[in-house]
Amino acid sequence: MKALNLIQTFTKKDWHWFEKFISSPLFNKNNVLIQWFSLLKQQKSRNMPISEKIIGLSPAQNSKEAANLHHTSNYFLKSIETYLSWEEWQNDEMEQLLYLLTACRKRNLERHFKEVHLRLERQMEKEPIRNPQFYRFKYRMAFEEHEQSMEAGRAGAEQLQALSDWQDVAFVAEKLKNGCILLSRRKVLNTSFEMGLLPSVLQFVQDRPDLLQYKAIAVYYYGYMALSEPQEESHFFALKGLLKELNIQFPIHELRNIYLLAVNFCINRINLRQDQYLRELLDLYQAGILAEVFIENGHISRFTYTNITLLALRMKEYNWVQHFIETYKHRLPESQRQGTHAFVQARYLCEIGDYDHAMPLLQTMDFDDILHNLMAKTMLLRMYYETGAFTALESLLASFTTYLRRKRQIADQQKTAYLNTIRFVRKLIALRPGDKKERMVLKTEITGTALVAEKDWLMERVGAG
Repeated sequence: MKALNLIQTFTKKDWHWFEKFISSPLFNKNNVLIQWFSLLKQQKSRNMPISEKIIGLSPAQNSKEAANLHHTSNYFLKSIETYLSWEEWQNDEMEQLLYLLTACRKRNLERHFKEVHLRLERQMEKEPIRNPQFYRFKYRMAFEEHEQSMEAGRAGAEQLQALSDWQDVAFVAEKLKNGCILLSRRKVLNTSFEMGLLPSVLQFVQDRPDLLQYKAIAVYYYGYMALSEPQEESHFFALKGLLKELNIQFPIHELRNIYLLAVNFCINRINLRQDQYLRELLDLYQAGILAEVFIENGHISRFTYTNITLLALRMKEYNWVQHFIETYKHRLPESQRQGTHAFVQARYLCEIGDYDHAMPLLQTMDFDDILHNLMAKTMLLRMYYETGAFTALESLLASFTTYLRRKRQIADQQKTAYLNTIRFVRKLIALRPGDKKERMVLKTEITGTALVAEKDWLMERVGAG
């Protein structure tokens, strides 16, 4: 039964309010549904699985019984869908006021229409959100005002101009936002999209730069341009400059996606070996952490947590990263918390040279993520070398090579990078003390190899002799 699939998503609040909803004759006149819900709620209170058997559903004996059962099930589903729609609507005060405005207009309640319209304007002034949806709402208000003026025989140029202007702002912002979504997903889905009116919208904005005063337009305009013209850095910096002003003007889920546009731009530039964007990327992560855009449903993903840590360590911001690791470890999903925290803590300790505390974390943890496992082995490799534990190092190099060759889940590029690291560590061990020429040859070889894990550390070690 489809209705049960929806009920599975109910929160404690939903169970409480849907019972009142379905018991109200305004929304339901079928007592069977009340009985069904009561049985389901009893089962829920006992922490028992919810199924059709609980409400006594069994195969129908005849066509009439089947038709009645089908009708009741559909009515139950419709009641739940209506509740879910109502629950969303009743939590949106401005949407309620807009529907009230429409009702006043249709009933020719001109005085009350003006009062509700004034309330809406005041509410919108208080509302900090200024995303595309806000301007779509402004257009809908302008439409109601125009319709009311037409029906009252007082339609004027002012209402018509506002109607046109707000529709332009809303449409341009929404089209640019959708353009960013399509462009950012194009590579992931390995497909191309028909962009429709987007080229005309871009030209429209370029011909009317005053539209960029609206953050909902500016942020998606520069975001799209940064994605479509990655060689032009000014688009990225314009986007980054706007991010500081958006924290209260965009809902958190939308702000997260905007940050990811800028993050992905930096990652693409870093992949092109433009290391100056490491600083830009860390700035974005640090600002995003403060704005909590990387927190979803109360949690930070282990990948984001790890990536931020590794980047900050690469930039040698040891004090900041130590605070970040400890502050946000409790935001990791519980099932991944211990392993992820142990991994990043070991990485931090390794970077500051505290091998005595780092090694036990890596030697005792069995990381369920392959990338973490690879990096953990590489850290151990570094520490064995730094501490002169060459017997342990030789053993690790051999077992690491076997691990890389056997694990089919490891991507070819990753495998090549780590095998190159193993090869260069062996050469590093074999270097004769004081042989500068041999060191220079090895340094040149490492520099000229594209895929090398821990390349910075290898360059430091080969240059230290």
